[in-house]
Amino acid sequence: MATLVLSTVGTVFGGPVGSAIGALIGQSIDQELLAPTRRGPRVGDLNVQTSSYGTQIPRIYGAMRVAGSVIWSTDLIETTQTGGVKGGPDVTFSYSVSMAVALSSRQARRIGRVWADGKLLRGAAGDLKVGGELRFLDGGEDQAIDPLIASIEGIANTPAYRGMALAVFENLQLADFGNRIPFLTFEVFADDESPLLGSVLSDASRGAVSSDSAQSVTGYAAYGATIRSAIEPLIDCFDVELFDDGCELRSPSNDAPTPISASELGNSADTNAVPRFEREQIAAVTLPSSVRLTYYDPARDYQSGEARASAGEGDGVESRQELPAVLNASDAKSLAQEMIARSWSGRDRLSVRLPPSRLSLQPGTRVGLPLSPTVWTVQKTVVEGFVVVAQLRPSFGASIAVPADGGRIVPNPDVAAGPLTLALFDIPNVLAVSANSPALVLAATTSTTGWKRSPVEIAYGGQTLSAQVARTKSLLGRARTVLADGAIDLIDTRNSVDVDLIDVDQWLTSCDDEALAAGENFAVLGNELIQFGQVLALGGGRFRLSRLLRGRGGTEWACADHRSDEPFCLIESGALQPIVLPAWAMGATVSGTSAGALTTVPEFRGEGVRPPAPVRLGAERQPNGDLLLNWTRRSRQGFAWVDEIDAPLGEAIEQYRVTVIGMIGSVELSARGPSLIIPGDVVVSLGAGSAKAEVRQVGDLAASRPAQINFVLS
Repeated sequence: MATLVLSTVGTVFGGPVGSAIGALIGQSIDQELLAPTRRGPRVGDLNVQTSSYGTQIPRIYGAMRVAGSVIWSTDLIETTQTGGVKGGPDVTFSYSVSMAVALSSRQARRIGRVWADGKLLRGAAGDLKVGGELRFLDGGEDQAIDPLIASIEGIANTPAYRGMALAVFENLQLADFGNRIPFLTFEVFADDESPLLGSVLSDASRGAVSSDSAQSVTGYAAYGATIRSAIEPLIDCFDVELFDDGCELRSPSNDAPTPISASELGNSADTNAVPRFEREQIAAVTLPSSVRLTYYDPARDYQSGEARASAGEGDGVESRQELPAVLNASDAKSLAQEMIARSWSGRDRLSVRLPPSRLSLQPGTRVGLPLSPTVWTVQKTVVEGFVVVAQLRPSFGASIAVPADGGRIVPNPDVAAGPLTLALFDIPNVLAVSANSPALVLAATTSTTGWKRSPVEIAYGGQTLSAQVARTKSLLGRARTVLADGAIDLIDTRNSVDVDLIDVDQWLTSCDDEALAAGENFAVLGNELIQFGQVLALGGGRFRLSRLLRGRGGTEWACADHRSDEPFCLIESGALQPIVLPAWAMGATVSGTSAGALTTVPEFRGEGVRPPAPVRLGAERQPNGDLLLNWTRRSRQGFAWVDEIDAPLGEAIEQYRVTVIGMIGSVELSARGPSLIIPGDVVVSLGAGSAKAEVRQVGDLAASRPAQINFVLS
């Protein structure tokens, strides 16, 4: 008796593709043929960044988070910056890299967030959290070559990478990643809407599969060594029905079931009686008692999630499926329920023998029978003589949606950095930078909590240098009231000043006198260094500072020089960046610019290398007519009064410039110690009456401001 198989093997697919899809589908739509050997991608594969030849680049549909493949990179680019530390200049090294990462082997729309070592590198608004630039090439057929790659490799040696979506980093700053290239993952949006399964299958198979499946996923990554491995997870998990019609693999029609009457059952090619139908059930122990589905959860930043569904309390086999698709938790739970329900509903097997009028019956066709259930799907048809033997399974309907919660993660804060605000301070050496080079202190902040290191160009005397803001944003603001002059020897309890912080989420706190003595709440206001013990929050980022220590670090000269709107900044390690300049820059105008922000020091006086003015200046006329001047020196390398230990000199030699101005004359002398005797005849030449003496310590690079005393010569 002749037997004819109506669905053939691999008719459409020749060569390697034929061996993949043809072997995959075979002569029926029975999905068990797809399951024995798992060749498809695994969840987690997309999180592995590569830079090897031959690496498969996925085709991305919808929204997906992928690591991509590095296809081009420069060496690490080293940049030096002189910041200075106590005792000598300090040269720090920073590194950056430029590279291109392939994200999808089909055109994409855009990229969203980018993570580096699991931390947010680029926010949803497109802002990079570190220095550098990021360009996106969508992979269109008219895509131009990247100008950076072309400038390094040459135009003739630079492909346009058409048909491949790329992310190109230019001078990505690596300081936040230990000066190494971090592990990167990208949120890729390939389509404007969630793609339909039918569209994905058609594109991923280069048109060899035709399906009108209206099911959709948020995102999917098709990749693998064969077309089979690229589409197999979708077919497995969503039970996409396909059969070979001789031209393509296609889904059965969605027409109403073809009715078959009871009189058509039980046909035989001879006179022997045959049963109207043959029905069997697969043993329950061979079916899964539970299904675990692993997927990507968009609510958890595309981290893998797992949905579980079970059938009763049985102790059967547990089935595990990995789907490289993006689903929300509820859809994943519903899909897992469908998968196990399909497994159990498919345990029924039905074989019917139909008359020759049913020769056109094809696999995938739904038929209606006078049985329970009533709707069945043709899996396979065989012709024995003129009898059509059809093997059927129950048709499965989609289950209802099942609510689920994918759990929570610790989210990465995505706060876009606001406009940058800069301030340059010419103040004493509070950061203990180089004792031999003048330096400014650069403060920078934003009005939002977002922060990234930004390059700054420092200009002075016709020269420029490149620097960066500090790793941590400064606590920077402006004075809203004018701080009055106050005593420097005791805590100033009479005066206060109101300051507005640029970032209203930053905060100032009070401290006790012991903490003040230990150096807490140290700040610069205008040109004066102060400490504050009492803080009153006024709301909206405004604070009232009182219980003040004034003129710290030798800045008593600035106590009476305050104005409204002058800058205020808390002195914090790591939040200020020293800018070391050459000695010849003293006297020049210095400016700093970055991203439209500008700050200027009209005259750089090198306060960091200027000795503090001497104190306790006294003048005493001696019995022989000489004038004795004495004073106490201070050091820019130490202000504490330590018993039995002199303050460090802080300069190569100790020397002073002394000026005495009388009613009719003046004299300028030098001294090598903290006292000077002016001979009587010189004193007489100054004239009787009011006189004034000024003493400046002469440092290695600058002289101190004068210590002054008024007295009377008789």
